[in-house]
Order: sequence, then structure tokens, then C-alpha cells
Amino acid sequence: MTFAALRSFSVFFAVFILLLSCSKKEDLDPDLETDNQSENDRIILESFTHGEFFSQMKSFEDVDCEAYCIIDSPESWVMKESNHRFNAQFSIDLKIYNTPTDIIYAFHIKAGNNSRPVIGTINGQAVNAPTYELKIPKETDWSTCELIENQFTVTRGAGNPLVINASYHLFEKCK
Repeated sequence: MTFAALRSFSVFFAVFILLLSCSKKEDLDPDLETDNQSENDRIILESFTHGEFFSQMKSFEDVDCEAYCIIDSPESWVMKESNHRFNAQFSIDLKIYNTPTDIIYAFHIKAGNNSRPVIGTINGQAVNAPTYELKIPKETDWSTCELIENQFTVTRGAGNPLVINASYHLFEKCK
């Protein structure tokens, strides 16, 4: 091997090693600035993207609130899911469930194209993220199967706001 060939090979090898050492893990959504996301936002985004967290829960339609109780584990929680359309292109996926202490509303915006939309606001509160979790502590005097109803006005920054009427029957903590 000539000196010139050896030098070329050494440069190629050094560049190759440098490229390997500089590779980084790809984000779930490369357009989102990871530094600006809280850890909770990242977990919720992964949950919606991969469905692992929500797939553990029971379906609201399959469980009778009078005959069922929950514990501190997501495997016992009961999720009600619905989809609400802004228009033909954009929609909100809403998942509702209760823990022994809270009722949770998990919002995720979806697009029918390759865009990466964000939820602008929910009830006037700035979100500016593709997912949002609203946690409301349960009152101490709630009863099994109590109907909880809420209305949410969701914007995505462009177009008309979306009004979502949501209802959920609470599940009691096992004694």
C-alpha cells in the first residue's frame, strides 16, 4: 500500500469514526424542540404515539361503573375515547379516565396530512403543543357512577374553535 493510499484510508476511517460518535437518537417528532418540552409532555406524546400507556386501560364501553372499582394502577383504570373534528383535515383525540384521586382529560391533535399541528388553546389557556393533559382533582364527596360533564373550547391557531362536550361516569376506588 502506498503512503497516499494509506493516508486516504486513514482520513476516511477517522471521518467514519467521527460520524458514528456524533450520531444521536432521533426524536419522536423532529420538528418539536425537545428543550422546550417538559418531561410530562414527552411522556404523554409517547403514550399517544405508541399507545402503551392507554393500551393498559380497560374500555369504558366494556365496564359497568356499578360493578367495578379501580386501584392505583393504570391496568385498572377505565378510559373513554372520542374523536372530534375541526374539519376534514384536523381532529382532536380525547381520552378521559379517572384515577383514585383525579379525573384526567388527555387531548391530542391529529392531521390528515403530513403537517404537525399543535393545540393552540384549551378554554383560553395556551397549550402550543400536540398533546395536553388536564388533571382535575376529584371532590371528596363524589359517588360511584357520578356523571362528570365538561365543555372544552379548543383552538389550533387557525380556523374556527372546536367545542367538545365531554362526559364520564366516575369509578370508585376499591376498598
